[in-house]
Amino acid sequence: IIINKELDVIIPTIGRKNYLHNVLLDLSKQTILPASVIIVEQNPISKSISELDYLDNQQWPFKIKHIFTHQTGACNARNSALDLVESEWIFFADDDIKLPDNFIQFAVEFMVKSRISAASLQCRQPNEKSTKLKFGQWGGFGSGSSIVNTSALKDLKFDTNYEHGFGEDSDFGMQLRNSGTDIFYLPKPEILHLK
Repeated sequence: IIINKELDVIIPTIGRKNYLHNVLLDLSKQTILPASVIIVEQNPISKSISELDYLDNQQWPFKIKHIFTHQTGACNARNSALDLVESEWIFFADDDIKLPDNFIQFAVEFMVKSRISAASLQCRQPNEKSTKLKFGQWGGFGSGSSIVNTSALKDLKFDTNYEHGFGEDSDFGMQLRNSGTDIFYLPKPEILHLK
């Protein structure tokens, strides 16, 4: 039975300083705080430096691990972040989402109670209606809206052949299933994706 509720958050980001700041503010209001937030900031311009000044000049109630790279691509960014994960749970997040204050607590407690190791959560755009409303097994995987137990990720990486294209999340979900981990869909708590 999985009882540890410590969670790290992985966020790749590129050029979304204000949106990412709002995600960090949402994470700082969680009823169960993340242990670490791992941010992989990408800027392809050589000699550029980080624009995320608030990582250092604001106080955060969790550890922030910040990687700055000139190499772009969400696959590489998420793989780099996976190397820094220390907690039992990982929330794969996007840099432009809104979260309710009980998001982490509700999701992880539900997953522990249900004894599931991987779940993608409902993630909809503003004014978009939900189409899937029931909890159950799911054929997809959301690389910006999923929580996975670290034990399910042994030797798994995002395939960089999908870099700058589409399909890396479906491929990662297939890797999870092929390694024996079933993925479930959680209609709640809901993520708002600002896009």
